[in-house]
Amino acid sequence: MKIFIDFDDAIFNTKKFKHDFIAIFGRYGINQDEFQDSYYTYSNKSQIQGRHYDFKMQVKTLQKSKGIDGKKLKADVEKFMQKLNAYLLPDVKTFLQEFPKKDLFILSYGEPKFQKAKIRGAGIDRLVNRVFITKRKKVDVILELNRKYAYSKKEAIILIDDHPDQFEIKGKARERITTFHLSRKEGRYHDLPCEERDYAVKNLGAVVRIIKKEKMQ
Repeated sequence: MKIFIDFDDAIFNTKKFKHDFIAIFGRYGINQDEFQDSYYTYSNKSQIQGRHYDFKMQVKTLQKSKGIDGKKLKADVEKFMQKLNAYLLPDVKTFLQEFPKKDLFILSYGEPKFQKAKIRGAGIDRLVNRVFITKRKKVDVILELNRKYAYSKKEAIILIDDHPDQFEIKGKARERITTFHLSRKEGRYHDLPCEERDYAVKNLGAVVRIIKKEKMQ
């Protein structure tokens, strides 16, 4: 069995993390609107260039427009990012202990450097086989890995994600990949409808129960 699990909102409390992350900027006189403006101004530009959020560029933008001490802000954020295990959701470690480490993978969407820093800060990279950061559809990444490593056809491939867009799967991939839509109350997308999934769950404990009941392996 190969289990690919999303990071943000699936195992990491991204809403709380973002609140606390923005609060650091608040110490430098940057309010939430100013944070969002500087974040999305750069983010929109980066999307056109095929990139995503860049923390250093945001600081540079604020340093130029607001005259903040960018060096001190960077140091505060780097210190904050070193210890993020408190943002792991309560059932995560118990879930991971249910399966061999070799079968567990983090598959996260976003800007690689910032995402890796979050994942490393949460300590989750030490509990799984590998971490993949992508800007592509996650199903495409899984299918590519399936071809590369020639997973046995008898081996279950599971995708656990919170965002409905990730479950738009066509063709043979629909039969090959079993999907779990994880809709947590803490998640930012918990109220979005999701029809294109095999199972709808509220927590990781439910995933374990279904895997055992269906005897996936």
